[in-house]
Amino acid sequence: MSEGILFVAGTGPGTSDYMAPAARAAIASATYICGYKPYLEQVSHLIPPGAQVFSNGMTGEKERVEKAIEAMEQGNRVALVCGGDASLYSLASLVHELATNTDAIEVIPGITAALAASARLGAPVADDLAIISMSDLLTPWELIRKRVEAVNSGDFVCAIYNPRSKKRTTQLAHTVERFMTERGDLACGYVRHCYREGESTWTGHLSALDLEVIDMSTVVMVGSTRTRLKNGKLVTPRGYTAKYGERP
Repeated sequence: MSEGILFVAGTGPGTSDYMAPAARAAIASATYICGYKPYLEQVSHLIPPGAQVFSNGMTGEKERVEKAIEAMEQGNRVALVCGGDASLYSLASLVHELATNTDAIEVIPGITAALAASARLGAPVADDLAIISMSDLLTPWELIRKRVEAVNSGDFVCAIYNPRSKKRTTQLAHTVERFMTERGDLACGYVRHCYREGESTWTGHLSALDLEVIDMSTVVMVGSTRTRLKNGKLVTPRGYTAKYGERP
């Protein structure tokens, strides 16, 4: 039996233009492909004829990973397709947790939504960044609350994933209140459906942030106390002008 290999590949932050070339190549050369059904629909044009495909729905993550590992152990060239960046809030860690032969696993880096949103909003991520998910499905809310306070303590630029759902409406409100209490009316923004059809963006300050329009397809970006609005864009100075002076 030939030796198998498992590629863990993300779909990127938006259209296929922003998907890593290595991820595209891994899918196009796979003999066995696993993924959440909507993710596989996004890359259907890359799936080669004759490849075996396993898909399932939400909450089926562990089964997908187990299927991918099993197929790899049987000698297949496997692509496990994840949303966004496979390393962040995705399945790369679970693959390494469950697999016994990690030498046959290659996690392909991608563009995470925080960096895609930063590009759309200006240049807020020019300094140290914290990424926090408001979802308490796998992380207890009390731990998320502590991390929010750590962001305040370090005055980090903060990208907020999974900010608000139909059932989960209080976490983002709490976070905004804590940021305003500890650091003031910070410059902020959001991108909804980043690099996808129907994309919308907004920039302003926390006091004007409309929580009702934010959903699970939105990344919220909150600046540090150094972040400013310039021409409708979020800009966090890296320190060059302070060191070398303004443009003459």
